Amino acid sequence: MKSKQPPILSTSTASFFIILTSTIRFLPNINQKNITVKRTTRRLFLILFVFVVTMQSCGTASSVLGSGSSLLSSLGGSPNLSLFTSLLKTPGLDKLIGPALKGPFTMLAPSNSALSSLGAGAISNLTKPENLNQLAGVLKNHIVPGKLDAGSLLKGGLKSAGGGDLNLGGINLGDAISGKDFNIIPIDKIIK
Repeated sequence: MKSKQPPILSTSTASFFIILTSTIRFLPNINQKNITVKRTTRRLFLILFVFVVTMQSCGTASSVLGSGSSLLSSLGGSPNLSLFTSLLKTPGLDKLIGPALKGPFTMLAPSNSALSSLGAGAISNLTKPENLNQLAGVLKNHIVPGKLDAGSLLKGGLKSAGGGDLNLGGINLGDAISGKDFNIIPIDKIIK
């Protein structure tokens, strides 16, 4: 099944540009002063257009966790991370961990066996709407600002997106899965 791609411009933005271009076209061309106003308006329109298109093409946090995103596609390519991937798809989570996903980041993804060590009840409990903040807190401990490799992570002195010191003592790091703005590094334990 093909996923729907969002339009390049929203309907309201497109309507705004149609109205603006219509207004520019009908500006009076009576004297030199009006020609200057018309040229200035066209330049402002061009700058505004480029700005809006640029802003809409930039990935937002929610699109990073949206269906078909490069992050979820990368995680989906690793069957050993399927439980972690399903946690990231929890409705409403994008609003809580979104700020941590806005720039380049490294995601330390616990393997299925690491998450299973919590017990099936604990995982399903975390995905309940009333426990969404707790789930977000756990996941923020697994996100590190900056696109880092395993060597950089092991040097220490880093903080997680949750604000705590990153302690990888006793945790084995797997091979990185790289995306444009992120690295996913599988781990064999849950970071507390």
